[in-house]
Amino acid sequence: QPNPWGLFDMLGNVWEWCYDGYKGDLRQAATDPVEAATGTHRVLRGGGWDGGAYGVRAARRSTFASSSRDGSIGFRVVRSSP
Repeated sequence: QPNPWGLFDMLGNVWEWCYDGYKGDLRQAATDPVEAATGTHRVLRGGGWDGGAYGVRAARRSTFASSSRDGSIGFRVVRSSP
């Protein structure tokens, strides 16, 4: 079934690269903060096949060096609505 935004299969396959640069502490941040895509690390979201079920959720957030590769990290192809 799709989620409330009409998207399917959002969690549990691979961590998804996000455009946002990583900023450590977001407890005081605005809802859905966007950090400049600068620096050496990017945000990863969603959890992947190589983690436990506790980590498979949309709010799960991690970081990885943008120059690195891993079998549990991927990306989602998106486009604007016509």
